[in-house]
Amino acid sequence: MVDIVPFRGLLYNQEKTGPLDRVTAPPYDVIKPQQQEELYERSPYNVVRLILGKEYPEDSETNNRYTRSAQVFAAWRQDKTLIQDAEPGFYVYRQDYTFAGRTLSRLGFFARVRLEDFSRGNICPHEFTLSKAKADRARLLRACRANFSPIFGLYSDPSKNIDPLLQSATAGEPLATIDDGNVVHRFWRFSDDGAAEKISAFFADRRIYIADGHHRYETALAYHEETGDPGSAHVMMFLTNLDSDSMSIFPIHRLIRTPAPFDKNDFLTRVTGYCEVEPVSGLVDRAAVEAALGRLRQGGIGFIAYLGNGEGCLLRVLSPDNILPLLDRDEPEDLKVLDVAQLHVGVLRGLLGIDTRKSDQQPQVAYKVDAAEGLSGVDRGEWDLAFFMNATRIDQVRRLAEKGIRLPQKATFFYPKLLSGLVINPFVS
Repeated sequence: MVDIVPFRGLLYNQEKTGPLDRVTAPPYDVIKPQQQEELYERSPYNVVRLILGKEYPEDSETNNRYTRSAQVFAAWRQDKTLIQDAEPGFYVYRQDYTFAGRTLSRLGFFARVRLEDFSRGNICPHEFTLSKAKADRARLLRACRANFSPIFGLYSDPSKNIDPLLQSATAGEPLATIDDGNVVHRFWRFSDDGAAEKISAFFADRRIYIADGHHRYETALAYHEETGDPGSAHVMMFLTNLDSDSMSIFPIHRLIRTPAPFDKNDFLTRVTGYCEVEPVSGLVDRAAVEAALGRLRQGGIGFIAYLGNGEGCLLRVLSPDNILPLLDRDEPEDLKVLDVAQLHVGVLRGLLGIDTRKSDQQPQVAYKVDAAEGLSGVDRGEWDLAFFMNATRIDQVRRLAEKGIRLPQKATFFYPKLLSGLVINPFVS
């Protein structure tokens, strides 16, 4: 049973802060330094001051980005920059966007979801997490005792029982409409008690699949188990129907710095034992990468290797079963159907000696959604080679998550990302 409940969210006082497009921000882990600076300049109330505060050379254990976030958060509650709703409720969120030439609309809602261990099978992760990211979010959670950003959760509702209930809330004027040039975000308060009870009851026999926010979920669970803080028993999630037509996933490409000096010819010789190698004709640019990935989507498992100076090749895995001798005991055979697993286990670990599960080897790999960044990173000599991949399919994510199988980290990039700052879940009213 998944326990989801309404909550008294903290909302920005727009009479004081101005429109929400001035104070919201993308998730902390996609904010680059230049964008962080832009968000700071956009408004003195931007949520970036809470989720990703600036760091300074003189920072100490008692004065750092986490303690400053706590101070700002307390001040904003005190001076009514943030105002808590008087009554508990859900909050409806819709994102209208274009993906692969289609106009789509993702509809879902914010709720508090009771934390529980993944072993119970009700909350299903799909990716491995990194200790460094969890340590960072743990420090912020201990300092502020609130969820500033939602975890992105999916549920299965093929009959679409919940969508009409949520759509009823969208008939009213939204609390905010934010057009960032790529996505139009709309946000409503949902105060129909009868509908809210139906929604809560619906989840009694459902699972939630974590699409994004694994680090924050694990951190929240660890914090609650450590402290027993009653207010931390639930975590804020955005929940949407995975059986809708708005499940959009981008691939995440890999840039590689090999432990030993990279020898292109040696790599191509050794990879032929694992993959069929097909040179990509002509100069390899973003268009050539997309065309080659399109050929891979017609069938088989594989990826594109970019070797620099416009040279690349399409690598088709000869047999998915070749991965099996390379799997560790805790890695199930089911992983063999995934491009990302074949790359991480067969090529990175098996051929290049890079185990991305080990913290000391994580700097050997960078993750990029934009293929152009991958190409330029290799051409500038910052990375030895890049691998470009097709997106992991939602049916693969779901099937493996139901079995308790986790994919390599950064296996999916669900689009669009959720804004932070629309609503905050405080542990203390």
